[in-house]
Amino acid sequence: MALRKIELTVGGTEVGRAKTWSYPSDDGKHYSIPTYNLEVRGTDARRATVTKTFEVIRFGVHRKTPAESTRVVGLADHQRYVIRGWLPDYSVHSAASPEMGAWHVFDNYLIHDGPDDPHNEAYATAGCIEICGGPAGFDRFNDLLITLSGSMKTTRGEKLHELGRAGTMSITYLRAGRPPLVEWRG
Repeated sequence: MALRKIELTVGGTEVGRAKTWSYPSDDGKHYSIPTYNLEVRGTDARRATVTKTFEVIRFGVHRKTPAESTRVVGLADHQRYVIRGWLPDYSVHSAASPEMGAWHVFDNYLIHDGPDDPHNEAYATAGCIEICGGPAGFDRFNDLLITLSGSMKTTRGEKLHELGRAGTMSITYLRAGRPPLVEWRG
């Protein structure tokens, strides 16, 4: 049985603020970056349309080495990708997180766990989509994807792997102005 299609759409309008730091080389400062909505849309087993929104981090503050300047990075243009892989062993690099795994969008851009409370918990990113809200916000996101996919595999891991390689899940980034580099004023 073919899996059902799932559409992810990252909004272009700021919905909140997140606390971050420069990644991977920390310059010792905290920064404020916007959060956006990520809409998940699909159909359930009864063919009813399901839409759920998650708050996400879309842009990050990047500083590759101590000798380089700090800048905002991430995907700002309108673009669409088909998700082609689930990375079960991926672990967030900038903070402690028990929520493993990531969806591979393209190149080094992923969808993975983010801060439970983005206003108070500092995470750093180089432009990946980070699912906020918790505890277990990324796990809830993945559980929704499994439900919408219609996978009949036995284990959660098998279901995620099947969805990742099926080519039935896509992500659209709506255009968003690249935010300015702003120090955190908490």
